[in-house]
Amino acid sequence: MNSESQGQIDTMDFACRFFKARGAVVESRGEMKDILLPGAAARELEMEDFFRVGPGEAVDRERGSGSRDDTQVYAVQLHTPFLDRMLSLAGTATPFTPVRLKFHYLKSQGFDRLAAAQFDFHKSKISILSTGEARTRYLALTCRYAAKSDEIKQGMVEICINLDTGVVIPGMAETLANVQKEYFQGEGRGCTAKEIETIQAIVEHHGRQLVEARLTPFVASMNRRFRRDTVSLEAYYEALAKEMEASLERSGLSPRLRDERQAKIAMIPGELGTKKEDLLNKYSVKIDFKPVAALYLASPCVTVFARLTSGRKISDITLTYNPATKKMDPAACESCGSGTYSLGCCANRHIICPECLAKGCVLC
Repeated sequence: MNSESQGQIDTMDFACRFFKARGAVVESRGEMKDILLPGAAARELEMEDFFRVGPGEAVDRERGSGSRDDTQVYAVQLHTPFLDRMLSLAGTATPFTPVRLKFHYLKSQGFDRLAAAQFDFHKSKISILSTGEARTRYLALTCRYAAKSDEIKQGMVEICINLDTGVVIPGMAETLANVQKEYFQGEGRGCTAKEIETIQAIVEHHGRQLVEARLTPFVASMNRRFRRDTVSLEAYYEALAKEMEASLERSGLSPRLRDERQAKIAMIPGELGTKKEDLLNKYSVKIDFKPVAALYLASPCVTVFARLTSGRKISDITLTYNPATKKMDPAACESCGSGTYSLGCCANRHIICPECLAKGCVLC
């Protein structure tokens, strides 16, 4: 099979998946495909509701056959406006793939030791009441960032979120490559409007923290260059001011020229300040950050029912054992909602993180 025919197969496969993702009915007619699009998708593509697509050579044969069929026919091939339009639209939405995680074994004991090793309980003690196998949902987001300054630094970061608790799961993205997966469509796909709001807030806060950590050397480099150029700029204007002041001592300098040079000398600090602002804008780092792919994970887990005792205060807590990371997921602070491995009880027995213990529980 030559490369041209292989390319045609690839573009047709992409086109069929593109149309199906937008709710189209695709009916095979040999090399050609009949496409029936929903109204909204047809308007998005600026096309008819019903049309036919095929590889370039097959379209040429059909058109040359003199068929009386009035159906509009489009060739799916590279470097055509039709395919370019599909590629452009395909890139506007984040790819969303649902997956089931499969494990041959789930941990069934030792959760008391695991909780004690992972969690820090502020003036509290934990006791495990019971456990049970359950299912939970995670979202693995791949995010692209571009840091723009005098140079551009680009890269990817991955964030995993437990959709049932709304907390970020550290280290989970790195473990997924070794987990057996089953891809599926339909059931369980999608997030509620409230979950999407939570995800957006997490990505904005936690994602940018990850990016900033990765960009530390890049930011340090831009800062060094800013300081270097600032020193050079200050030295230049200092030398310029001294030279102009020295020129005032020349004999025979007319009062008019003296006044003009003194005025220019007075303007030097303002010009230096403007140039410094230009340098600051040049070396400031601006970050463009957004999700580019999402993996919806339906996973078995172990729910651990526990009790936190702090003096006479008793609070029940539910923890999650994650078989992908082989660790307990962080617990959600009942006050601020952030994930944490450090917990304590407020005066009204809410289970909260150290920051909320210090500043006060918002639920009280």
